[in-house]
Formats: sequence, structure tokens, C-alpha cells
Amino acid sequence: MKDNLVILAGSPRGGEKTWTSLKKYVLDPLNADLAICTTDRFSKSNSLFKLAKYKWIFKEYDNFFNYYEENFSHNWKEYFNLGIDTGLYSSGSIHFVFKDYILKNHIEVLEAYKNIIYSRFDQLYIDTHPKLDQDVILIPEGEDYFGICDRHAAFPSKYSKLFLNICEFIDSDDTKKYNSDFLNCEVTFSNHLKNTELINKVKRSKRFQFTTSLKGEHTNWRIAKYKVHFTNKLMIKYPDEFMDSMKNLISSKSIFYALRKETIFTFNYFYLVFRIFIGKKINKRA
Repeated sequence: MKDNLVILAGSPRGGEKTWTSLKKYVLDPLNADLAICTTDRFSKSNSLFKLAKYKWIFKEYDNFFNYYEENFSHNWKEYFNLGIDTGLYSSGSIHFVFKDYILKNHIEVLEAYKNIIYSRFDQLYIDTHPKLDQDVILIPEGEDYFGICDRHAAFPSKYSKLFLNICEFIDSDDTKKYNSDFLNCEVTFSNHLKNTELINKVKRSKRFQFTTSLKGEHTNWRIAKYKVHFTNKLMIKYPDEFMDSMKNLISSKSIFYALRKETIFTFNYFYLVFRIFIGKKINKRA
């Protein structure tokens, strides 16, 4: 049995270039097994299904709130109604289901490994994943939106039950202990970590990946608007993630390393740097 397990949960978005980066910068360097958790709505012909050791597939819900009705009975509906305009209602409610499904059905697999990386299908990596620590929950910097970014986390498997148990938190009265005027996915995740005291184990790493989408892909929240030039359909969903990741790569290695290893993304980075520079010059003259 290997020490490390990577779990990708949600909808398989981002395309083959995104998924190839997972193998190159995460699975191979960490000698990790891969588990994918998604619904039966998606094709099983992509490379990740072939690569995965574990395939956790459950029936697609026409409305994911049906999952909560089947499994919870207290505070969840009231809670999600507080985040209708923030992505919590439309997007977070779906992401949380995958965590609960894994907790209820596959926790014994997680606990057979030393370390877990819990992430999404649409994360494109441009540098090697940081080394894992047996007593730290490692989360990339940025994209916190008043809470803590919930797109990627690495943690010791001994924390799996607490980490995944976010639906129980949402359904409980414990949510009322936190005076959050603005409720979104990130604030909910942060409050959950505080409630379990896992917040004391969180350490932030320099960002080394960003969220992608293929042009025209369905999304429950943010639509990607920034094209990656010199690729076919690849889009950048959150530009700050991309800029921070590239800046960190160039700073930690070198421009020449970035050009050699990630030529297309390096050219796109400097193109955006140039656009920002010209935009500031124009604004000063206006």
C-alpha cells in the first residue's frame, strides 16, 4: 500500500491538459494512488478513469438538495438559504455532498493511507506538489474570500473523518456559533475547520496550481473568461490563481526554468503582465 492517496471529487472538468499536469506534478512525484469521486452522468472514457485505482461513482441527482433530504433533517435548508447569492447555495451544496458520500461509503480506504490530498478535477499544476507533513493540513495561499480556500487540501488521513464531516456541521446548530454576515463556500469551510479545531493544523503553501475550464463547459458558479493562448479550448477560471502560481514558479526556480518546463503558460503570464502594465499607463493618462 502506498503512503499517499489523491482524491478528485466533483465534475470532471478541465480537460486532458489539466489532468496530465496532475500526473506529472502530483501523482508521480508523490508516488500516489488516485481515487475519483463523481456521478454516473459523466463519461468513463477519459484518462483519469483509466488512471484511477478507485472509482467512486454514485447516481446523479436532478437536484442535489434531495441528498440532504435523504440524509439530514435539521438546519441544512435554513443554512443554504443564507448563501443564495454567494455560490454556497448553487455550488457549495453540491461539493459538500461528495465529501459526505466519501465519508459514509469509503472512509476505510482513506484511513489505509498516511496522507490524503483532497482536490478537484479542474486544478492544473505547474510545479511539484509540496511535501506532505504528518501533522499539518496544507492549503495553498489565496482565494480565501473571507474564509479559507476549499479547492485543494493535503492532510494526514487521521483527520479524514473530521475534514469530510462538513454536512453534519451545516445541519447542526454549531453553525450559529459563528457570526458570519457573508456566507459562502470558503467561510463555511473555515467555520467547519474552527468547529473541529482542525484550523490549528492549517498551514498555507505557496500556490502552485490554478483552476481551469474548457470553453463551453458547464459550471455551477463562475464562468471562465480568460483564454489560454496557444491552446485549443483551455480557459483560466480565476486569473489571480494563475498569476500567483506563475509568479511563484519563476521566483522559486527561474524564468528560464518556467520557459523550458511550462512554455505556453509562461508566455500567457507575460502577456497578462504586459496588459496590466499598459492598462495602468492608460488609466494614469485618463
